[in-house]
Amino acid sequence: MQNNVLITKGMRAFAQRVARRLPASYKPLFGSAEEVPQVLLDQGNFCSLLPVTAPAFLHQLLKVCLDRQVAAILPLGIEELYPIAEARSLFSEYGVEVWLPDAATLASIPIIENPPKQLRLKLTEEGVFTPSDSGNELALCCVSE
Repeated sequence: MQNNVLITKGMRAFAQRVARRLPASYKPLFGSAEEVPQVLLDQGNFCSLLPVTAPAFLHQLLKVCLDRQVAAILPLGIEELYPIAEARSLFSEYGVEVWLPDAATLASIPIIENPPKQLRLKLTEEGVFTPSDSGNELALCCVSE
């Protein structure tokens, strides 16, 4: 598998900001359930995804990963966090990493929605984080509607 990373909420500025923080060895692929202009789809670095509420969301997401040789998924939508975290073993079976804490850990960490540009970001294989207000722990950053 190549070092392609599927970043969800790809039409959002935050996804673009996160992609710039990827190590040079990774190539971003932006996925979105929002309408993606055909010109972006034709360029090959964007793909359309089903809404997270669709019954086939996870299966279609896995299909995209397999079709596009994705090595890891970086979910950025708040509504996607738990479904994707809970499906970690499904993706793992096919060699796709989920860059997100497991569901139990998600329940215990602070989450910052729609982080402003001035926040310092730390990209890890567990997600996108920033220091919390207390500075003693990291908060997961994501996008909400």
